[in-house]
Amino acid sequence: MLRSVPVAPQDVLDAGGTIPPGDTSTCNWLAHWASPATTGEWARRGLAEGDAYGLSNAITYAKRAAACRIDVLVQYNHLTRLARLNYPSKVAGLREIGLAVPDVVQELVIDPRNNLEHEYHVPDRDVARHAVEVSDLFLRATQDEYQRGSVVAVGWNAMGSHSVADGREVIVFSGFTNRPMLFVDVFDDPAMAKIVDPAAMEVRLTELRSFTEEEAVALATLLRRGYSSTGSRSIDGRGPRYYREMKRQAGF
Repeated sequence: MLRSVPVAPQDVLDAGGTIPPGDTSTCNWLAHWASPATTGEWARRGLAEGDAYGLSNAITYAKRAAACRIDVLVQYNHLTRLARLNYPSKVAGLREIGLAVPDVVQELVIDPRNNLEHEYHVPDRDVARHAVEVSDLFLRATQDEYQRGSVVAVGWNAMGSHSVADGREVIVFSGFTNRPMLFVDVFDDPAMAKIVDPAAMEVRLTELRSFTEEEAVALATLLRRGYSSTGSRSIDGRGPRYYREMKRQAGF
């Protein structure tokens, strides 16, 4: 049984930095969120209607689509400190880890909705059209990044089997390799960053919300190394149930 050892965020970062990035595990753990593609379609429908009601919907849903994508990218990169901040702060954090969000998203998509909602502006067709078109371009530009999923582990070390029998997912843990793993446990509350170290028979862990903004950016940068690695990503893209069940059986 692995014992749990609370540590500081920097200790997790230091240990994680020693783990080769080649074997990277990802998960679309927010796939249950409303699709930006759907709200983008609602925005286009409002624009086509063309009256004040439709244009209001166009602006509102265009902003919702872009904001949802920004929030997913913040969450998928474990920038927990930014989750409750305003969108300029979220965009600044994403830029720090190499994800470009153009200023026009704020200026032409987010601000018009805020003006509509809080300043009670009458919706303008050109403003609505710009919001819808820029939001759509932003979603297209970030689609590949979104589809990569969220890195939840580097150096995955839990061995076992994963199959489907009679329409039911069967997941069985059989043991660990000797190497340590950096595991971002977003499958529990509160979310944790963990070094799962079978050789030491311990899990060194700290809550994601205890990371400073600088430490959160450092964690995201560390995890994102796997995207450019030429090594194996053998369990890339498993669903949330796989990770929940493996960690339950393995005790990490």
